Amino acid sequence: SDKCIGCHGPDAGHREADLRLDLPETAYAKLAEGAGYAIVPGKPEESQVLARIDSQDPDDVMPPPSSHKTLTKTERDLIERWIREGAEYQPHWSYTPLVKTTIPQAQGETHNAIDAFILSTLEKKGLKPTEKAAPHDLLRRLSLDLTGLPPSPAEVRDFQKNPDRYGEKIEQLLASPHYGERMAVPWLDAVRYADTVGFHGDQNMRVFAYRDYVIESFRKNKPFDVFTREQIAGDLLPNASDEQRIASAFNRLNLMTREGGAQPKEYLAKSAADRVRAIGIAFLGQTTGCAECHDHKYDPITARDFYSLSAFFSDVQQWGVYADYEYTPNPELRGVNNDFPFPPEYVSLSPALLARMDRIDQDIHALLHQQPVEEPLLGAWRKEMEGFLSKHPDGWQIATIDGPTSSKQTPLVINPDQSVTATGEPRKDDEIAFPVSTRPETSIGSIRLEAMPDERLGGFVGRSPQGHFSISPRVEWMDEKGQSHPIAIAYTQADLSRPASYSNGFESTVSFGKTWLSAPALYEQPSDLARRTQTAVLCFAQPLTLPPGARLVVKIQSSDLGRMRIALSPVLHPVPGQPAISARFREEWASKTAPYHLCRTPESKAPAALKTLLTEKRLCRAGVTRTVTTVAIPTEKRPITRILPRGNWQDESGPVVKPAVLSFLPQDSLPKDRELTRLDLANWITAPENPLTARNVVNRLWKQFFGKGLSNVLDDLGGQGEAPSHPELLDWLACEFRESGWNVQHIVRLIVSSKTYQQAAAVRKDLLEIDPGNRLLAQQSARRLDAEFIRDNALAIAGLLDHSYIGGPPSKPYQPAGYYAAIQFPDRDWVVDTGHSRMRRGLYTHWQRTFMHPMLANFDAPSREECAADRMQANTPQQALTLLNDPVFQEAAAALAQKVHDPVIQKSIEQAFERALLRHPSDAEMQGMLEFYQKQLSEFQQGKSQAKHQTAEMAALTQTCRVILNLHESFTRY
Repeated sequence: SDKCIGCHGPDAGHREADLRLDLPETAYAKLAEGAGYAIVPGKPEESQVLARIDSQDPDDVMPPPSSHKTLTKTERDLIERWIREGAEYQPHWSYTPLVKTTIPQAQGETHNAIDAFILSTLEKKGLKPTEKAAPHDLLRRLSLDLTGLPPSPAEVRDFQKNPDRYGEKIEQLLASPHYGERMAVPWLDAVRYADTVGFHGDQNMRVFAYRDYVIESFRKNKPFDVFTREQIAGDLLPNASDEQRIASAFNRLNLMTREGGAQPKEYLAKSAADRVRAIGIAFLGQTTGCAECHDHKYDPITARDFYSLSAFFSDVQQWGVYADYEYTPNPELRGVNNDFPFPPEYVSLSPALLARMDRIDQDIHALLHQQPVEEPLLGAWRKEMEGFLSKHPDGWQIATIDGPTSSKQTPLVINPDQSVTATGEPRKDDEIAFPVSTRPETSIGSIRLEAMPDERLGGFVGRSPQGHFSISPRVEWMDEKGQSHPIAIAYTQADLSRPASYSNGFESTVSFGKTWLSAPALYEQPSDLARRTQTAVLCFAQPLTLPPGARLVVKIQSSDLGRMRIALSPVLHPVPGQPAISARFREEWASKTAPYHLCRTPESKAPAALKTLLTEKRLCRAGVTRTVTTVAIPTEKRPITRILPRGNWQDESGPVVKPAVLSFLPQDSLPKDRELTRLDLANWITAPENPLTARNVVNRLWKQFFGKGLSNVLDDLGGQGEAPSHPELLDWLACEFRESGWNVQHIVRLIVSSKTYQQAAAVRKDLLEIDPGNRLLAQQSARRLDAEFIRDNALAIAGLLDHSYIGGPPSKPYQPAGYYAAIQFPDRDWVVDTGHSRMRRGLYTHWQRTFMHPMLANFDAPSREECAADRMQANTPQQALTLLNDPVFQEAAAALAQKVHDPVIQKSIEQAFERALLRHPSDAEMQGMLEFYQKQLSEFQQGKSQAKHQTAEMAALTQTCRVILNLHESFTRY
C-alpha cells in the first residue's frame, strides 16, 4: 500500500490515471486510460499492474522513478501469486466487525486464553516458550509495570519465600494508589496533556485537575466507556458533577496563543483540526490528520469525514487569540494578558491539595509538639477567634468606611449598610480610596468585596452601559506618619469574575457583572449578571495585625465602579458562592489557624520551619483549584463548519457540514431525527458497532506489558500501520474488553496473570534469527523505563521519593540555570520547589511544551504539542550525562549511601545492590566495586577530589552508589 495506494487509492483529488486499486470493483474494471484491465483475477499475464511493474521503460514502469520507490522481488512475486490465486480482496482488518474467536487448543500448559493463542502459534512453528522469570525479576517487572515503582528488598525476600502468592501481589498492586499514576502516563501522552499552551509565549494554563481526574479514573477502574463519555462530553451530561466538568478539559488541551498579530480565525481552525486528530489517535487509533487537506491517501477517511468530526466541537467555547489588544475582535477578553488564564475555567476542591494540606497540618502539629508553645499568644488568638465568630457566624465583619475619596471627583455616597455608591458618568482611570475604621490590634486575613445592585444605577451593579464594572483592587495600611505599606495578596477568588494570577502579589483585576469562572452562567444575558450581588475575596499572603494608630485602606482603580461594600475576616477565607469549600474553612478555623498567630507578631519566636510550612500551606489555596473546562455554546450561537479546501482557513468556498462520524463505519446507534452532539460522538466511540476503539485500547495496553503492541504501530491501525502478529488474540481481547463492561483492570489482570507475561527476558540464540523483534512472544522483552519512571526509580531506591499524596499542582525539580532564557511573553524563571514537592513523581513535573524539562526530553518523553500514542527509545550521550550530573540523581546517590553505610564496605555494597537491583552482587561485581571505592577513597583523602559536607568515606561510598544507580540494569525493566 505504501508504494501503490498513495497514487491509486482513496484520495480522488490526487489519484493518477483515474485508477483506484484499493477496491475490487475499480481494480477489476477496464482501464480509463489505455487498453486492458489493471487486474484480471487468476490471470497475471493479462493484468496491466504486473506488466507495468515488470516494464523496463521509465515512462511505463510502476512505481515511477520520480516516486523513488521500488518493489522488491519478494513483493513483486507476492502480487503475481495473489493475482494467480484469484486476487481476492478482503476488508482492512481493523475495520471489520469484532468477532470473538474460539480459543485454540495448545499442547503445553496455559494459565488463560492469552497463553492458548500464543502457545498454539509457537507450537505450529516448533518453538517452546521461555522458562518463568526468577522471582526477584518477576516481582520487579510486575511492580514497575503496574505502579512504575520498584518493590522493596523486604517485599522481594517475602515473595522469594512464597512465589505462589503471585496472584495476591497482582491484586495488591492493582489496589495501590500508584497504579493510577502509572496507567495515566500513556493516556496523558495520547491526549497531549501539558501545563502550558504551546504556541508563541507558551504561557502556563491551569489544568492539573484534569491530570488528577485521569489518575483517579484509572485508580478506581472507571469503565472506559464512561471515561470516554466524561472527557468528550462531560459538560453535556445531566447535572454534570465537578468531576465530569473537569474531565471535559480534554477538549481544551489543544495549543492556544495570545501572540500579537495572530489571526483568530486561523487559530480556531488549528484548534478544530487538533481535536479531530486527538479523537483519532486517543480513541480510534487512526491518523485522521491526513484528511484535513484532502481525502486520506491510504484509508477511507474523506475530507468530509474530517470536517464532520470537527463539527462536533463547534459548540466548544473558545477564542482564537486569548489576549486583550486594541484590535482584538473579542471584547469579552478585555483585560486578559500574560498574567491571566485561558477561560472558561471551572472551580472546585482539589483532593490532592486537601491531602497535601492535611499532611502539612500533621507536620505543623508535630513541630509544635517539639517546640515550646507560646501559650500567651495562642490563648489570645483563641479568645479573639471565639469572640469574632460569636458576633459574626458567617466569618465576615462589615467594614465601616470613613470618608471615601475619588481621584476624579466622582460623587460617592455612603449607604446605611456601609456600602458605597459611585454616581455620575464613568470616568477613565479613576481610583477610589476606602479608608476602613478598625480597632487597634485588629487582625485581618481576608477582605471581601461585594458588588451590589443599586436602583440609582438602574438596578445594576456598575455604571457601564451594560451595567457591569471591572476593578483593580490593592490594599495597604497607613502608619501614624501617613507612610503607606502595601499588603501582599496571595490570591483572589470570585464567584463571577475573571480569576487573577498575580505577577507582583499586590494587585489584581476582577470583573463584576461578567462571568469568566462560573461555567453554567457563561451565556446568561449581561443584564441578568449585572443585576446580581457578586463577591470577590482577596486573601492576604499572611494574616496582618495593624499596629496602634494604623489604618487600613482599600484602593480600587475603576472607570465604572457602581455600588460596593467591604467586609473583613481575621483568617484566610473561602471562595464566595461555594458552600462546600466554605465549610472546609469553617472546620479549620478553631483547630488549624492558631499556628498562624505564632508567626504573625514581631514578638513571636516561632521556628523558621513553622513559617516554611505555613507558606507551603498558603500555596495550597485552601484546597481550591481551577481548571480549563468545556462550556457549550447555545445552538443558535454556534459557528458553522465548512470543509476547508486544502485546509486553507481563508477559503470559505467549501460546503457546510454537520456533525457526523466516519462514514465508512456502521452508525446503528446514532439518532437519526436530530443534529448530533458531542455526547452522541462519545457514545458512538464505544458503541457495539464501532470495531476500532476496543482494538485500539487493548493494543496499547498490550504494549505497556510487552514493549510492543500486537499491532506494532500504535497510532495507526489503518493501511500504513502493521497487521497484528496475533489477530485472533487481539480480537478476542477486544471482545473480552467490551463484554466485561469496558473493564481496564480485567484486561490488565488477564495479561499479567498469563504464563506469556511471566516468561524470563533472557536472550535466546534460537530466536535471534527467527524472531529478532520478539513478535512470536516466546520470551519477555527487556526495555528501558520511560523517562518519568527512571527518575521515580532512583528516588524510590534512595528513599527520597515523596509519594505521600496523589495529584496536585505541577512540581519543579532541579533544572539547569538559564534553560528558560529564551522563553518570552512573559520572561520567566524556573524556581525550584522546596521541601517535599521537588521529590515528587516524574509525571507531576511541570510540562512546558516548548521547553520540556531536560531530563524528560533526554529520555524521549514527548513534548505533547501533538498526541503521542507511543514513545521512541533513543540511545544518546545526553542520557548518561543526565544520570551522572542531574542534581536529583546525585542526591539519590548520596541518600542511598547514607542508607547503606556500614563500617564494613562489603556490607554497604551488598545493601546498595539489594536496594537498587534487588539481588546480590556477583563476585566479579563485588571486586570491581571494591576497587572503585578504594580508588575514590584515596582521591578524597588526598584532596584530589573535594567532598562538601561529607567525610572521605561517605563521599567515596556516594560515588560507588552513583555507579550502581547508573548500571543499565538499574533503569531497565526485565
